[in-house]
Amino acid sequence: MKKIIFINKHIHILGLLVAVFICFFTSLPVHADQTPLWDDYSIPATRQKERLLDQAELLSSSEKATILSKLNELSEKQRCNIVILTVTSHSGSIEAFADDYFDYNGFGADYNDAGVLFVLSMDTREWAISTSGDGISAFTDYGQEEMTDEMLPYLKDGDYYGAFEVYIEKADHYLDLFHAGTPYDIEEGSGTSYDSGSTYDPKSHIFLSIIIGLATAIIPIGVMASKLNTVHINNSASEYRTHDGIHMKVHTDTFITSSVSRVRRSEDNGSRSHSGGGSTFHTSSSGHSHGGSHGHF
Repeated sequence: MKKIIFINKHIHILGLLVAVFICFFTSLPVHADQTPLWDDYSIPATRQKERLLDQAELLSSSEKATILSKLNELSEKQRCNIVILTVTSHSGSIEAFADDYFDYNGFGADYNDAGVLFVLSMDTREWAISTSGDGISAFTDYGQEEMTDEMLPYLKDGDYYGAFEVYIEKADHYLDLFHAGTPYDIEEGSGTSYDSGSTYDPKSHIFLSIIIGLATAIIPIGVMASKLNTVHINNSASEYRTHDGIHMKVHTDTFITSSVSRVRRSEDNGSRSHSGGGSTFHTSSSGHSHGGSHGHF
């Protein structure tokens, strides 16, 4: 009898240990393969992970090495963490998930909170961008929209390496402009081409706009005025009269001009519609400010 009681006590203790073990690991944020994405809900003093974490296995080994090398080089050059994360699934909103991954893995520790993170979640085919510190100002809402518009065709075709290359090139360009004092925004995007060596001259653009405006106004008005000139003066009424009175049997209708109004139909390409300049931001669960955007591909 004592032996049976002794065994039962050990089984009970073992069960308690197993329960504690399960509770501990299920309390951590996990990926579908049960790998924790961050240790706990506190912000560490140092960066905890590489700037590329491809848990969804979207890249080959050589592609991972190339992308990680580019991310490290660019981050050090721009003094801003440029990060990529891919997962098979996530919990909660993709926006909050991206913010928490950035904060609780210490990506703000290297460069005074400056950073940008791009996340792909494959089960729901969602993407998200989370910006922090100077990254909020450098990656404006308009800039993020332009970036993802260029990335989406690659993402939809399954060319993830190509999409990440666009992300890196755009990030480099946006940060160059930010450090020069002219973040990529509505005016920059509509006035210049995607060339990091080009400069924006407001005076030349205003003068060119005036010339184009005058030309587009004067030419159509001149054409319409010429079409309206269908009435001519006659010196006498003989062309309208017969011996029996005024001749009104002959008349003609002349088509002068027409006007067609068109409204462009918006397309749902997975990105946000843009309404104004600058960067919108929100507060994450850690209390930090983040900019960002999200959508589907």
